[in-house]
Amino acid sequence: MTLDVSTAQGAMTGARYIESLRDGREVWLDGKRVADVPTHPAFAGMVQELARIYDLQDSDAFREEMTFRSPETGNRCSYSWLLPRAAADLKRKRRNSEIWNEQSWGQLGRSPDILAPHIIALYALRAALGAVPHPRCDFGENIVNYHRYCQENDLFLTHALGDPQVDRSQQPQNEPRNPIEEELALHVVEETSDGIIISGGKQLATAAPISNETYVSLSATFLRRSDPNCILAFAIPTASPGLKILCREPVSGGYGGFGHPLGRRYDEQDAMLFFEQVLVPWERLFMLYDSTPLLRQLGSGTNFQGWPNLCRIHERMKLMTGVATLIAEAIGVIEYREVAAKLGEMATYTEMWRHALDGLEHTAFMVDVGAGESLLSLGDLNGMNIFFAQMSARMVQLLREIAGSGIIMQPSEGDLANPELRAYLDKYMRGKDVDVEYKSRLYRLAHDLAISDFGMRQEVYEYWHGGDPNRNRINLLRAYDQAETTRRIKDLISRPLANEGQG
Repeated sequence: MTLDVSTAQGAMTGARYIESLRDGREVWLDGKRVADVPTHPAFAGMVQELARIYDLQDSDAFREEMTFRSPETGNRCSYSWLLPRAAADLKRKRRNSEIWNEQSWGQLGRSPDILAPHIIALYALRAALGAVPHPRCDFGENIVNYHRYCQENDLFLTHALGDPQVDRSQQPQNEPRNPIEEELALHVVEETSDGIIISGGKQLATAAPISNETYVSLSATFLRRSDPNCILAFAIPTASPGLKILCREPVSGGYGGFGHPLGRRYDEQDAMLFFEQVLVPWERLFMLYDSTPLLRQLGSGTNFQGWPNLCRIHERMKLMTGVATLIAEAIGVIEYREVAAKLGEMATYTEMWRHALDGLEHTAFMVDVGAGESLLSLGDLNGMNIFFAQMSARMVQLLREIAGSGIIMQPSEGDLANPELRAYLDKYMRGKDVDVEYKSRLYRLAHDLAISDFGMRQEVYEYWHGGDPNRNRINLLRAYDQAETTRRIKDLISRPLANEGQG
């Protein structure tokens, strides 16, 4: 069955997005069901920011950089969903990702731009997915239709890949296993004429309460499973009956004004997903009982998911380096050798990342995706993912060291507005050639980046966003071609050094 696009309106707008969240979804926070997601204090800041950026897609300033004309419907569609068939397409997609991340300061690990490439990566596997037979559907045809549906409606997806963190020694990819743990992992309960019925849990789904659809699959850690009933990939509406979304405690609290300039706008929420007898229609299934297609992709070196996360990381690095530089100027330490060296280290990482982005584009290659179609893949980014997982914490630490103890103690907006206190603040809490208002607001931005609840959540996210770094290092080592180098080393040590020149 083809998902209908006859009423699709193309690129999302702010108003459409806000209204799309009022669909009866079951979202829970602090023991209470959320009545209206767009206006709830835990989500409102994030929803309004996404609505603002969505509206840029139809603005004179950004329309051409963020959208293209669909050849099928004539709708303007987001470049997030464009299938890259030429080098110019990669450049357009990169610029679109840069805009999303410039507008959100690189703080959104699950912006609408980031999950679209995951579906494109599945689209590139259409032949392999379709080669796994099932009497009720064609998985390759399903992903082609689903990509088309998402593109024409500009849907915002979250994804969930991991199992509940209960007893990882007894999960269904391991033997022996405790049978009760199979009920925790998401699994097929039965097949029906309408689709499969599933139950179980998924951890972790960032932005789940504010997304349109939930894409569920398996990470590299969970792909090799002993129980085929736990092998599945699909996408369903966030409001699907039986899907419960449990949110973590918000990290966007605190005082208003300039108190938490990032946290109050970009707390994208993280959630557990509980599936209780949920129906997944046949046309929304992309993999079932057999993980061979995704396992094959792991070692292929293809990269259709690159720009959104990579551009986000670059923007985040630029922000941290810029804030650290402004703080060093504001307290008169930028000429100190130690401080300047630390800023130079931050600038080095940021510049290396820019060079790496250009390198990925330079090493792009064509991939046959079946049915006479080819798409352009970026170069392999496994090394980059590992590098940033290691280096992100170093960037935050450098920011803390440059800021010093002032990152902890700054006056609030209420303090600044109090006439009885203001004279003391002007005297004791100003900076070098800057007043206390500028300095305190700059420092609170650094606080939000480096030591607030929001900042700590971001750092945990950065470490794990590409998967288990140790697993990734091992996989990179196993795929790293050292044959020629090791051959030359063995040749070098197999022969004695020449005796020329010795008396």
